[in-house]
Amino acid sequence: MGVRATARLRRSTWPAAVARLSARVVPVAALLVAVSAWLHLPRMALQPALAGLGCWTVGNYLVCPLRWRAVSFERRPLRWYGRVYAEGELLGMLTPQHAGADLWRIRQLVAGGVDRGAAVIEVATDRAAGGVALILLAATAGGALPMAAVRVLLLGIVGLLAIGAGTRRWWLPRLRGVPRPNARRLARGAAMSFLYQAGYVGFLLGVVAAVGFSIDPLSGASLIGLSQLAGLLPGVHGAGPKEATMTGGLAALGVPLAAALSAVALAAALAWVPAVLVGGGGLVVRSRRRSRVAR
Repeated sequence: MGVRATARLRRSTWPAAVARLSARVVPVAALLVAVSAWLHLPRMALQPALAGLGCWTVGNYLVCPLRWRAVSFERRPLRWYGRVYAEGELLGMLTPQHAGADLWRIRQLVAGGVDRGAAVIEVATDRAAGGVALILLAATAGGALPMAAVRVLLLGIVGLLAIGAGTRRWWLPRLRGVPRPNARRLARGAAMSFLYQAGYVGFLLGVVAAVGFSIDPLSGASLIGLSQLAGLLPGVHGAGPKEATMTGGLAALGVPLAAALSAVALAAALAWVPAVLVGGGGLVVRSRRRSRVAR
């Protein structure tokens, strides 16, 4: 075998090796992070929090894959969208700004034969469908939260949009020939996003009840929209602008700061449970299937 052939073989095999290693390491790393988060939690009533977790889990691991499938260019089985979405969520929780989730989804689309540009547009369309509900929920935040916090967040979002507009000369030429999202499918995905947000509201009400307090559901919905928009700014799961906005918003709604911190920490810790079980389980199964094929 010549030098060039050997180099080509190495280039073709190293991504598969990295994928196999990630499928084994990521679930273990996620489990260690989840256990560490649980050990640092204060004692609180878990029954309402677990009920809220159930609402959020249905929204995040069933409704969101349905939304993705609704805007997808190619209709695959729902179990494919559910598995890839769950795996991506676990990777996103371990990476800054949840970037690993979208990168994983794009990678799996490309591996399934979708053009890279079309894969990027598809995932971006899914995010846009989810963003419709966020913007509408955040628009109600002015009456429930201090306007100073709303202004700071909106300035950050405007800055991100300005960066995107400034780099359009780079990304527009790369989208030529790529299929455009269907407006009807986008509207259907946006409607599904409201179902997910309803589950998220249930989760927030549950963790706040777990620390012994309560908030108005409408105020909670506006706070969720605002905090998720804050998640557009750089940060990591459990300790980023999203969690800071949520904590400050709960305090503004009358929840004591210590209780607000506990509620947000509890929500961040509980989110690891379905992520490790569903997403981590999917990665383990994927790794075993690849090992069998390699044999």
